[in-house]
Amino acid sequence: MEINLTLLYKMKVKNYLVFVILILFTASPLFGQSDNDKRFSFRTALVAHALTYNLDKQNGVGFHFGQFTTEINEDNVKTLEKSFYGFNYAYSFDCINCDSYFVVTFLNNGSSVITTVDGSTYTYSGWGLSAVGGYSWYFENDISVILGAGPIYSSESKESGNIKSDKGFGKDADERMEKISFLPLVPLLFVGFSF
Repeated sequence: MEINLTLLYKMKVKNYLVFVILILFTASPLFGQSDNDKRFSFRTALVAHALTYNLDKQNGVGFHFGQFTTEINEDNVKTLEKSFYGFNYAYSFDCINCDSYFVVTFLNNGSSVITTVDGSTYTYSGWGLSAVGGYSWYFENDISVILGAGPIYSSESKESGNIKSDKGFGKDADERMEKISFLPLVPLLFVGFSF
């Protein structure tokens, strides 16, 4: 029996979003912020999204999630579908809601489905960690643009396979996952709104 990963992913994201939003709304008075402070930011990179809560002027925590499919068409691997969700912590050298250099760490749980040229699918899941540094531009209309780069590490292992032929393409799928388990420099571009 093959589990619909998209449905499972959506249920997990919904549960985490509800949990994070409830925590953030109830924790707000504990940090002593005034009503004039921008407490939340929603940022998107089209395939990844983040909701961040500003703990103070320089620190923020949040939740991120995303899903994308990419065509590979190399070494018998046709496509890669990836979904992920997790938590992040941001430190800004000046302030979160102004032009400033920043460092963000991401901890996430993810799953990947590789489809090979014979139609076989191989499912992987596990944890990932990344650290990104860069610069954030914050505009008077509460819009921000974030540009950065950093390494990404993933520890996904094979969960299952739906094999359509005996051509041994599972080895090619494993090699593809090994290739992308550590990427030394991945660019990041987010556009966001603070409220």
